[in-house]
Amino acid sequence: MSRLTSIVVGPELYWGLLYLVFRVLAARNVPPTATGNEVLTWAVWLSASVGVAASFALLAVPGANPWVMFVRLAVFGFVGVNACALLACDWIKYPEPGRNSGLMGLWIMAVILAGLVWIVGAAVSIYVLRVKAIAAAQPPSLP
Repeated sequence: MSRLTSIVVGPELYWGLLYLVFRVLAARNVPPTATGNEVLTWAVWLSASVGVAASFALLAVPGANPWVMFVRLAVFGFVGVNACALLACDWIKYPEPGRNSGLMGLWIMAVILAGLVWIVGAAVSIYVLRVKAIAAAQPPSLP
């Protein structure tokens, strides 16, 4: 895989596509419906948990420096989760007065969940990267 492809196929593209999915879901919630609000709420939770965990698969892109990719995952994971959650919170509208004021709680909880998932994924990734580095540094044994 070329160097350019390893740069293009990264967390920026992943979170950009996920943000576009959120834009489509938000556009389908006009006028706001209970079902549309529920879909956006579940999308926030899925992006904060499964979306963050799935982004660590980008560490397997061949040709990319795994440590640079790791930093890119941190930066764009934070930006992506916040962008998606804030977009969804902006488009969720409830008919009851005062109920929309709790939507920022959804954003805060989603960011906290994403941070916890990211920490676990980072710990596992660092362990795997270190084990691979140690195995690569070992001289081959003679039979």
